[in-house]
Amino acid sequence: MRKLSVIGLYLVLALASSEARAQDTGPRELTITLGITSSTARALAEAKTPTTSLTLQDLVEIALLNNAQVHVAAASIGEAEGLLSLARAQAFPSGRLTGLFGGPTPEAKTEVQNDPSTLTPASYEGDLNFGQLGIQLRLQGEAVQPLYTFEKISNLKKAAGHLVKAAEHNQTITSADVVVNVNKAFWTIQLTRTFVKSLDEGIGTLSKVLEKIEELLDADSPQVTENDRLRLKYALATLEVRRVEAAAVHEVAKQAMRLLLGWPQERSLEVIRQELDELPSETPRLEEVVAWARSSRPEIKALSEVVDAARSFEDYRKSAFFPDIFLGGAISAVYTSNATNQTNPFIRDPFNLFSVAVGLGIRVELDVFTKLAQLEQAKAQTRVKEAQAALVGQLVDLEVRKLHTEIVAGFERVQKLERANRTARGWLTASTLAYDIGTGEADELIDAFLAWAASEAELQTTRFNVLSKLVEMTRATGRLVGPDAQNNTNEE
Repeated sequence: MRKLSVIGLYLVLALASSEARAQDTGPRELTITLGITSSTARALAEAKTPTTSLTLQDLVEIALLNNAQVHVAAASIGEAEGLLSLARAQAFPSGRLTGLFGGPTPEAKTEVQNDPSTLTPASYEGDLNFGQLGIQLRLQGEAVQPLYTFEKISNLKKAAGHLVKAAEHNQTITSADVVVNVNKAFWTIQLTRTFVKSLDEGIGTLSKVLEKIEELLDADSPQVTENDRLRLKYALATLEVRRVEAAAVHEVAKQAMRLLLGWPQERSLEVIRQELDELPSETPRLEEVVAWARSSRPEIKALSEVVDAARSFEDYRKSAFFPDIFLGGAISAVYTSNATNQTNPFIRDPFNLFSVAVGLGIRVELDVFTKLAQLEQAKAQTRVKEAQAALVGQLVDLEVRKLHTEIVAGFERVQKLERANRTARGWLTASTLAYDIGTGEADELIDAFLAWAASEAELQTTRFNVLSKLVEMTRATGRLVGPDAQNNTNEE
């Protein structure tokens, strides 16, 4: 009964397809790449009809064009560019203009212009005689053009520029994650599709064996027993349950693929059929993948830009101790309708005036202790970012080494499982022939069938894991998307 549970977990391939793959032992090469332009992907998305079978490369291109996560990452670049534009704007002139209109205003007149001794009676203050009422218009403006800020503006622009580059690397990270998920969904669809097909063929094969066992039991043949019939019926029931489970996982994988592609769930999705045995003949050396990761990994590049941004902001805090030199201008104008316009410069007239001034200026902010605290904070932030960058570098190195070890072990496991699978297939063939000519036992045939099914399933599952690790390795080395992407395809 233990072996019957094994078949429910591991039967994944049909006998006919396994024989064909057994004869094809030549080496294959598998590489993963994605040098894709938006125009190509857009044309592809428009050209593919709902009934077209999409290749892995097609799916990747469509996902990079439509995926919501990629769109969010692209929008974050615009947010960083906004900070850069704000920093650049500090070098341009700035000003402020204020206008006021009010009334009524009390009378403020002299009978003779520029002679305060001829003030009209209603113009005196301290009584309720407001005289002729009027209105007042007031305009106040000032403008500043920075000339030299001791690199305050340039440091802000450098910091914002590094943040833009970090956002661009973050988009590459997001795109790579999407590509990895598309690859995993693609190979999950292939694996579960094979599960469903193989389980259907396995159910058919065992049904035929069960019919023959029942015929032999009816004929009171000593070749089989009632226990053999019960084992076969239990195996069939188990396979039917696994078939339902495999079909459900297959549908979930397609739903996940539609989400990655940015498609509605109602849209039809047809994925090309591709075998899981298309593995590369060899893996790159550990020294190569570690070097690729250190030079091309977008996470390392992004954090390097963040560190540079923190250092530039620290420089900005240092330059804040120095003054700003600027070219300034000011304008002031007042008009009062019921006030005499005094033109004598030695007579102060707040009711009617017009003045314009332009000159060089210097501005110094003397909040020294606040600036010292801000500088210490900026230095601490720089140290934090530097430590984070060093930590990520170590984690990337560990991840690449771990993936390389798992891939090498996976290839070795595939080779050993292929030998075990050939042995199990030979056992099954011999048991089938012996059973057909009447010299074999049903129990032995069932054991051989279960052993082959388990080895075949474990082999395909291991191949699936190796394919997943390969695409993860390509992402871990920074060569999945972006300028360092490989210029190949992982399809025959």
